[in-house]
Amino acid sequence: MANPILQLKRIGQSIWLDYLRRGLIESGELQEMVHRDGLSGVTTNPTIFEKALSESSDYDGAIAAILEKEPDIDGASILGRLIIEDIQKACDILRPVYDETNGRDGFVSVEVSPGLAYDTEGTIGEAKFLWRKVGRPNLMIKVPGTREGIPAIEELIAGGINVNVTLIFSLSQYEAVAQAYIRALQRTDRPPGVTSVASFFVSRVDTKVDRILDEMGGARALSLRGRAAIANAKMAYRRFKEIFYGEAFRPFIERGYRVQRPLWASTSTKDPHYPDLLYVENLIGPDTVNTLPPSTYQAFKDHGRVRSTLEEGIEEAERVIEDLRALGIDMEEVGEELQRAGIRAFAKSFEGLLGSIERKVECYTATRSIPGMEAFMRFDIGPYRSGVEERLALWEKEDFPGRLWRKDPTLWFKEPTPEVVDRLGWLDLPESMSEEANRLCAFAERIKAEGIKDVVLLGMGGSSLAPYVFMETFGNAEGFPRLTVLDTTHPRVIKDTAARLSPEETLFIVSSKSGTTVETLSLFRYFWHRWKGWKDRGRHFVAITDPGTPLERLGRERGFRAVFTAPPDVGGRYSALSVFGLLPAALIGIDIHRLLDEALTMKECCASCVPCKDNPGLLLGAITGELTMAGRDKLTFFASPSIRTFPMWLEQLIAESTGKDGKGMVPVVDEPPGPKGCYGEDRCFIHLSVRDEDLPGQTGTPSISITLDNPIEMGRAIVMWEIAIASAGAILSIHPFNQPDVELAKRLAKEMLGRTGEGISLSVEAALAPLRRLLSTVKEGDYICLQAYLPEGESHDLLQEIRLCLRDRFRVATTLGYGPRFLHSTGQLHKGGPNTGVFIQIVDEPQEALPIPEEEYTFDQLIRAQAWGDY
Repeated sequence: MANPILQLKRIGQSIWLDYLRRGLIESGELQEMVHRDGLSGVTTNPTIFEKALSESSDYDGAIAAILEKEPDIDGASILGRLIIEDIQKACDILRPVYDETNGRDGFVSVEVSPGLAYDTEGTIGEAKFLWRKVGRPNLMIKVPGTREGIPAIEELIAGGINVNVTLIFSLSQYEAVAQAYIRALQRTDRPPGVTSVASFFVSRVDTKVDRILDEMGGARALSLRGRAAIANAKMAYRRFKEIFYGEAFRPFIERGYRVQRPLWASTSTKDPHYPDLLYVENLIGPDTVNTLPPSTYQAFKDHGRVRSTLEEGIEEAERVIEDLRALGIDMEEVGEELQRAGIRAFAKSFEGLLGSIERKVECYTATRSIPGMEAFMRFDIGPYRSGVEERLALWEKEDFPGRLWRKDPTLWFKEPTPEVVDRLGWLDLPESMSEEANRLCAFAERIKAEGIKDVVLLGMGGSSLAPYVFMETFGNAEGFPRLTVLDTTHPRVIKDTAARLSPEETLFIVSSKSGTTVETLSLFRYFWHRWKGWKDRGRHFVAITDPGTPLERLGRERGFRAVFTAPPDVGGRYSALSVFGLLPAALIGIDIHRLLDEALTMKECCASCVPCKDNPGLLLGAITGELTMAGRDKLTFFASPSIRTFPMWLEQLIAESTGKDGKGMVPVVDEPPGPKGCYGEDRCFIHLSVRDEDLPGQTGTPSISITLDNPIEMGRAIVMWEIAIASAGAILSIHPFNQPDVELAKRLAKEMLGRTGEGISLSVEAALAPLRRLLSTVKEGDYICLQAYLPEGESHDLLQEIRLCLRDRFRVATTLGYGPRFLHSTGQLHKGGPNTGVFIQIVDEPQEALPIPEEEYTFDQLIRAQAWGDY
């Protein structure tokens, strides 16, 4: 199949990569993209540099070398040198493209300081300084298209400096930029070698306009979602053709001057419900550039469709703009707001960039070294190190990191396999959800303003565990409602929860990926019917589900306040950073922008250009995978107080991802630490902590220690563990994204509902003999699992005592799960994993039946059937 990027060149569109970091240069990946794919340029900005520098070790050696020679140098000066070195190296790689195209392409584009966006003279001065210091003809200086930037743009282009005019969002902004370019050409006597592009931002327009349309509601407004940005860009392209191919510009073309090509920027899809190539495939045309971040670049290479589309549907684009205007949405006002917001965002990233440099300088000054990844993750794996190093070397040879980010399913299976390639959407969530976060926060603010005091999440497994961990870790911010996660079918817990709620001050979230989860729908029906006379009952319910599910239809039919849909290519246990986790987090006032920002930082630490040995996710995956293959499959977690529940989320990720085909890792969570003598040779100790917090736990080998500076860095840990467990699945030769035995347990439970007269519980006296016989089978390497179909809070301390007795008596790992919650987390491991589990069910007899409206069975019958189906 022909490379789509090369096909674009024949139409007249160039592809530039919106990404640059030292690892991309030094690994040879940038050179390969130029030679293999026909990449024509590179752009960068403070946000990209900040992510590359803040946690990676790419720049640590260079920073240390500078400080060794100049110990008194300030952080800003160091930053300037690092940026200039990167730009020079990238320019040299792209110089052949510049020469072959006679200066039309082959540029590396770098931003002046965002703080100068409203300073004409300051912009001119810094741009000229960068031009001299870089000393490459294929450098392009990025200057914001603000009112103050326009005269600077004219001055620089007239002086022969290539300019990328950035942060253009509206037609009037574009018009001003194009006229500044023409005035600059009129002023110069230089040869016509100067090149300029006008960066017209795309996806952010839809993000802004969609939010306004969502607030308006109604069929007319909602029909315009996702259409404003492309219509806006097509109008700009039409104006480009009028300006640069009209009679007025003809004399410049005859003298050899180039047109100022439109460059489509911000082309990654921010709304996860839109096609991943929405802003690429619909903006193809001659005399244009499209800048793509790495994920969009790889997606276009993989399945991009190439045909000239920019001049299609112009009349429709006009109608979209007119329809928006009729609704009161002025695209010029939208453009002004977006430009100001873009400058603020870049300024914030620049401040963060300087802060990262200064922290590294302080550390070097104090210790004569800059801690790399070991400040975040340390490990002591003794004799297993050689196996891990061999695995990492093999992955490096096979380009595992590159193939992972390309979503290559052959990492796990050579043949096409369901639920592999269509379950890798979690890799994109740190970026795609960053824009969606604004909508979630706006919704949360409205709920807060209405005086909602309680949010009750009705969900199981992947729908409930991340929200539970977020609430337990961060609590609800002042003024925001508290969150209760109801993930049980035990009648007493349901009744107790209902008894303390005030219906007028409660919002229910009905959360299910499939939209068919029996526990979730049963809980919904109970609360929906409990307050039949409730005014505006539907406004107190929200649904989270995949598109097109029965739950989505249910929410629409019953007038739910909102129905949020999640990307269907994200599995439940990988959905913490999707709307399943982020909406509940936003509702209790968590800073989800910061959470996603931390996630994006880890994504950068695990980028395709980072060597496997320095890649936290792949390193952790190699360690846990190789230790499991060597028999160290009991991953025993200890966590410091502020993140003590985080292992509960990890428990599902690990157990449900790896427990199949008779293999798997056994996560051991909340098992109190004990003396060394109570642990067998099958353990791996994992310590999760926040810096300066006490960490209970057992020291020993092998061990892994992961330290966060702040609980909000859980965003980093989520991404790292997701990558680790997915990659460890390749070592174990299992399918990390399906859960076949979970579905079996659901089917068996459903069958048991028709046999409500059967029982499985025994009195204590009658249970002793079979219990002794069961425990007599326990052997080294096994684990004992307590499965408690009980209210969680009432018996927890006693169950923990039982765990300790069993662990110390038999020297085996112990786990504890509450039914039916564990059916959606560790249940896959119990049934499909290694045959080393010894299971003890503890089932009570609810004293009264609790009916489930719209169903023929009761909650006590349901939980009993689930226990029986599980058995």
